[in-house]
Amino acid sequence: MTIDNNRFNRIDTVYKILQATPSSMSELAAYLGVSTKTIQRDFVQILSKNGIIKDGKKLCIDKTSTQVDSSEKTVLAILDEMAKGVGAEFYGKAHMLISELSQNIDHHIFAYNRSESLSQSHITYFMELEKAINAKHIITMTYPQTKFTLKPLKLAFFDGFWYLLALDVKSKDRFKKFHIKSIENLTIIDKVFDTNIELEERLKKANSIWFQLDTEPFDVKLMVDKDYIVYFERKPLKTQSITGKDSDGSVEITVEITNEMEIMPIILSSIPYVRVLEPEWLADEVKERIGEYMESISI
Repeated sequence: MTIDNNRFNRIDTVYKILQATPSSMSELAAYLGVSTKTIQRDFVQILSKNGIIKDGKKLCIDKTSTQVDSSEKTVLAILDEMAKGVGAEFYGKAHMLISELSQNIDHHIFAYNRSESLSQSHITYFMELEKAINAKHIITMTYPQTKFTLKPLKLAFFDGFWYLLALDVKSKDRFKKFHIKSIENLTIIDKVFDTNIELEERLKKANSIWFQLDTEPFDVKLMVDKDYIVYFERKPLKTQSITGKDSDGSVEITVEITNEMEIMPIILSSIPYVRVLEPEWLADEVKERIGEYMESISI
């Protein structure tokens, strides 16, 4: 079920009100300027499934006694804010859990996380996929209309989108990636598979969805302007390392990748503060792309 922004904001407000004091549906409706039937629908469809209970005529939060310190509350507040970018139904669940842990979240944190929204059906698939991954059970699914038999390896979040990383059984265990929201007819089969440590370690080095498991990694050396290196320090790539420094303060970094597109968008978005030192063919390709762009906008 998709929830529009007005409903999203209303449910968020209801949680905040109930954190402060139990309230009746008519009281909530009057405060929010909606009908009592609207609040009733919110309760039946969303709130009752995410920790809001009825105590007589009042709605209230079924709180736990779990306590956390101030630093942990800050971390939870950040997670709570980031969860808003994943969709209203996901946020309803996340907000309830986080609220129970931190009691009353009162923070001044804003986080804009450009991520796709997730509905209840997507969250259900997450749970099923995680179960299959943990138990190392083979799955079948359609994507979008082709049936696959897979060995699920990881759930991955790249650039705002969620993916399933898996081995395609019918293609001799070829490594493939699937956008989770495009998966249909997921079934867990009662058949297990094995993985190895090398495979697990390779997966940890994925910098983006362009990562290739069956391609030999290679190094890319970049020269980063002294005033720009801070961005690589604040948000380092998984395989990034500093390998040199020039007298003018510029820094040489090396990144291990398996596909040029793991690094190409970063290079193009960082010009003129980043340039490719090695390999030469990648530097030439960057020049070619820039040349094509300049030609396309020339009058």
